[in-house]
Amino acid sequence: MIKNVAFLSATVAMLILSGCSSKEPAIDATANGNGTSVGTNVNGNGKGTSGTDSGAVIAPITNANANDANAAGANGANGSDGQLVSILFDYDKFDIRENMQETMAKDALLVKGKTIKLEGNCDEFGSDEYNYALGLKRANTVKSALVNSGINADSITMVSFGEGNPVCLEKTQECWAKNRRVDFKLP
Repeated sequence: MIKNVAFLSATVAMLILSGCSSKEPAIDATANGNGTSVGTNVNGNGKGTSGTDSGAVIAPITNANANDANAAGANGANGSDGQLVSILFDYDKFDIRENMQETMAKDALLVKGKTIKLEGNCDEFGSDEYNYALGLKRANTVKSALVNSGINADSITMVSFGEGNPVCLEKTQECWAKNRRVDFKLP
């Protein structure tokens, strides 16, 4: 009887501690209480390197964010008219896809010498905390690519909207793919 109670208690404790999701939120341990990160860059392999995302913030989810969404990820995807194009990401990933490399290079040319804000976004899957962190990692990856192509790191700020800034609200794979992106904003 005592063994059954102990086993049941241990099982319940494991279920409670493991949560509902199979993926763990990757919260930036260097973030301070006001939502700004204090110097950790997550590169493509998930390891931290110091120094390049000091301008990162996590934005609260509001309905106004959805109305202010950058439609470049959904419209004008080729960017041939000199417009900045959103960088799209695979599900649960923050590395720049191979088919986005040319777009990334074109965007880098367009922002050279300008101040820019990168807005990391996610689809609706995962917890709010996980999606904020993933949006920040996506923005940070794009920032690293811009810096590697000669853009001044001090001219780039970042924000993560998590899942709170969708450009598409349909419940389809195509729609969710449009929401996994980093948008470029020029002041």
